[in-house]
Amino acid sequence: MRANKKDYYEILGVPRNATKEQIDAAFAKLAMKWHPDRVPPEMKEEAERKFKEISEAYAVLSDPKKREMYDRGWDPETGAPDFGVDFSGMNIDEIIESIFGRGFGIDDIFERFFGRERRVYEVEDLDVHITLELSLEEIIKGTERYITYRRKRICDVCGGEGIVDTHTCPVCRGTGRIRKASRTFIGTFYVDTVCNNCGGRGISGRTCGKCGGEGRVWEEIRRKVSIPAGVLDGQKVVYKGWGHEGRMGKGRLVIHIKEKPNNRYVRKGRDLIYRLEIPPPLAVLGGNIEFLHITGERIRIKVPPGIQTGEIFARIKGKGIPNPSGGSGDLLIESLIKIPTDISKEERELYKKLLEIYKKKHK
Repeated sequence: MRANKKDYYEILGVPRNATKEQIDAAFAKLAMKWHPDRVPPEMKEEAERKFKEISEAYAVLSDPKKREMYDRGWDPETGAPDFGVDFSGMNIDEIIESIFGRGFGIDDIFERFFGRERRVYEVEDLDVHITLELSLEEIIKGTERYITYRRKRICDVCGGEGIVDTHTCPVCRGTGRIRKASRTFIGTFYVDTVCNNCGGRGISGRTCGKCGGEGRVWEEIRRKVSIPAGVLDGQKVVYKGWGHEGRMGKGRLVIHIKEKPNNRYVRKGRDLIYRLEIPPPLAVLGGNIEFLHITGERIRIKVPPGIQTGEIFARIKGKGIPNPSGGSGDLLIESLIKIPTDISKEERELYKKLLEIYKKKHK
């Protein structure tokens, strides 16, 4: 180990073969000891330095992949890997949130690692997801559609609180938190926890009759959406502010594009392969043929003599699927020899003559 490399095992006071549980417990103990809010004012500067150091060590050793790279001797300060543990510009609360996620605070650390009850913080997903099927023609040209979907909006009766006739919570006196004493083998800690009576809101009241206490109600939305030309199967079209409403704002409407199958065209990236029906005489002799492209454009191409079914014999530049960032794919023409089933008397006689010639030739 290089002299300038930090020994994270030594910082946390655990052996190099420590289990995840041992690492968690060591971090919880040290975090409680060195949090700047839990030391005298004259030790605050040292505590901040210590807390950042143990947080950096825990961020690496608690992650199996980062720990493996660290054990191989890759230094996050001078080596190639980036462990993502640069806490130099963060305050203590930001460091904790970067490790454990949004909404996690110092008073949750002891409760998390030692199994005591704690509040569960969840980041609300406000996005609405729908699937929109498009034909190949709509994908090539782009389209506009009216869509209907359901989303949640803030209840207009309770304003999103879930309760009405509100008053200050008598348990926490409006603070939303209460102080509890936790006695452990390393001493007694006083931690602030979420008030069980009001759920951290600081107010109490009667459950809202419109939303049932959820704070939001369902509504049906009908809107016109514009799908740009060139979107492919599996891609997304996103409209910001069209999703669910929440306390943090409005989410997105995420439209997942699904391409309808087409029995004449095969898509290969942004190229299209078109199976062109060719009558037997033209397949034998060759010549020009005209067909109607899916875009409505008439295209004329030359068929080489003696073509076989399945041959790709022409490429037309820029007639495939457009790219929103510029350009388009190509249109490839694949031959499909079409055997007629309904022929005239004259045609039948000609085919008989051809068959006789064939038999003589291969006798």
